[in-house]
Amino acid sequence: MGRTTTKHVPLRRCVVCRASKPQAEMLRFTRDGDVVRLDLARRLGGRGTWVCRDCASGDDEKRLRQAFKGQAQQVMELLAEALAAHPHGGTGAGTNENNGGMNVR
Repeated sequence: MGRTTTKHVPLRRCVVCRASKPQAEMLRFTRDGDVVRLDLARRLGGRGTWVCRDCASGDDEKRLRQAFKGQAQQVMELLAEALAAHPHGGTGAGTNENNGGMNVR
């Protein structure tokens, strides 16, 4: 009766630094064949690969190459575009920091 419930915040692990963070602080990538896509809305199908915003500005090409099977250059270009478009962390995807980045209405 006296229990307080805390809202579940989904955590994701960065493929570069291996840190677990709320998905609202991460950038999601999906791969369809040879094409890597940045999934700002977190709605594309398939398993996603997550990169935290701190690592997105770094140059750890080795880990990106391992995670994306040699497509590190394409991923680094997508990361640069995402950081240029949303420099302060907002993705414009309708997510909310209070709900862990979930697209909940």
